[in-house]
Amino acid sequence: MTVTRPPAGPTSTRLGALGRWLVPLALAGGWFIAILLALLFIERDALRYVDWSEAMYQRFWPSRWLLAVHITGAGIALLTGPTQFSRTLRDRLPRLHRTAGWVYVVAVLVSTPFAVRLATDSCALCVVPFQVWGSLTILFTMAAVAMAIAGNYKAHRDFMIRSYILLYAFVFVRLDNNLLGTPLEVPGPLGADRGSLVVWYAWVVPLLVVEASISWVPTIRRVLKRRSGPRRTPTPVGR
Repeated sequence: MTVTRPPAGPTSTRLGALGRWLVPLALAGGWFIAILLALLFIERDALRYVDWSEAMYQRFWPSRWLLAVHITGAGIALLTGPTQFSRTLRDRLPRLHRTAGWVYVVAVLVSTPFAVRLATDSCALCVVPFQVWGSLTILFTMAAVAMAIAGNYKAHRDFMIRSYILLYAFVFVRLDNNLLGTPLEVPGPLGADRGSLVVWYAWVVPLLVVEASISWVPTIRRVLKRRSGPRRTPTPVGR
């Protein structure tokens, strides 16, 4: 038996057309805000270290070269990362896409190990979240490269998204610092340790959102689609 679906009404047609406009606009707006915040982060929190003085670097002065290399590499990766998610660039200028991708990978793999080392100069409770954060960034970036070499471009893109959201999470840390101050003098058990909580949620929450969007939600949709599909009625024996 063939199951026929009723033709789509004018309301569903209008909603579909509206969705085709709204989704690209929302994505473009999201990227615009993300790039703007990244530029503000670089201008406010990274370029100030051009002032090569102990007064600027403070407790990082003994490790100033490590911090300088980390900031330079992370800034390059932060600005080249968005090029990896442009379908137009990937389709029309694949060589530029690959070159920018390698620049991103090298910048991440150069800057992130220094971040893991510099984490030991942070507050005691910040060391573990910083080191887990940096280690996952390196792991996801290397997995993205491995998937591209293997020709699994869907997995390559997913790991690049994970890598970039972890890299970008430091913008969230600084955004929190600039908006609320660090450490915020809050009464109760969160007061003294708020800095470590910021470091945890700045990368854990965005990573969970990314995992939900690229893995959990598609899996749930596939399961529900199979369960709601047309069921065949068994043919009685003898007919």
